[in-house]
Amino acid sequence: MNYGVLKGHAKEFQRDDDQDPHSELLMLAKGDKHRIAINVRSSRGPEVQRLVEYLILDEVAHPLLEYARTLGEGWTPLAGNNQSTRGVDYIRSNLFRGTDMKPLVHTQAGPDNDLFEKVEDLMQRAIKAEGVVYAYGEKWGPEPTKPDMYFGFNPGNGVHKIHMNQGDRENANARYQDGALFVELPSGKVSGLFVKFQNQVWHTDETHGNPLVDAPNASPLQLSMLGPIEPWDVVPSDSPYHLARIVGALVNPQGSGEKNATVTIFNTSSAALDLAGWKLLDEQEREERLSGVIRPAHALTVELTGSGIQLSKDGGLITLLDARGLKVDGVAYTKKAASTEGRPLVF
Repeated sequence: MNYGVLKGHAKEFQRDDDQDPHSELLMLAKGDKHRIAINVRSSRGPEVQRLVEYLILDEVAHPLLEYARTLGEGWTPLAGNNQSTRGVDYIRSNLFRGTDMKPLVHTQAGPDNDLFEKVEDLMQRAIKAEGVVYAYGEKWGPEPTKPDMYFGFNPGNGVHKIHMNQGDRENANARYQDGALFVELPSGKVSGLFVKFQNQVWHTDETHGNPLVDAPNASPLQLSMLGPIEPWDVVPSDSPYHLARIVGALVNPQGSGEKNATVTIFNTSSAALDLAGWKLLDEQEREERLSGVIRPAHALTVELTGSGIQLSKDGGLITLLDARGLKVDGVAYTKKAASTEGRPLVF
């Protein structure tokens, strides 16, 4: 995959409402025009399996954006399969929780109730504010003999696969190569768009991002093309995503010494959680092994040993895995958030 990020400015959008519907965004970067093709429905498989889930975050703060701000305008390749590439990974980057995503059809009668409208509202904000846009996905072109089919510029080129690119049961997958769109306003506020196909799963392997067959993943929906589409569960009820949350961390303790750093885990389930075999990971995949039991609606504050995960004051990730190695929860924090000594972070 020719994966990377295009940094530039939004200029115009069009609605592509055919059998493979997209919201089409015209971006300008270093004087060159690019078309960003954003799926609002999958083009794969039977029509009744082309449903999508989405999330628009109004405020995103994450280390990968701190890196993106240092990039020059234009296209930057992000080849690789790990966190150091600064690519987007819906599962491992901890940009959001899977349970935050919402099911939504791409078009239906009425105002502000379909994915076309949600995506295009974000585009309009980007154009009006003349903000900076970061489009993560796969580049195509330039195509010298083929003008762009929507905006007419020549040579045609742009970025597509602005969606999750792992966990697919039938197509190629990769870690840290998911698509996303970020809009940074002049105020510094960043909004983010994330799109996932319903038949992509939340638990994937560490080699290729392929589905883990023994993990609790939702099956593709089998729907009637004639009846209405009702909301569906984005994350299956038996997923470990529903067991616990990381709700706080002391990243920058008073004085020196990482041994005083802490992570607080809250039990969101209805049963006691035995943490034997569970572990925390940081962005370098260093491990902190856990123990103890957390009763429902109770929390456990883990004092870090200093020899396991390292909570960098320059920003980082904290991920919680169960005894099977499946993700339970994950959070991210920035250098700015960790700058005050002795102040815990709340997630």
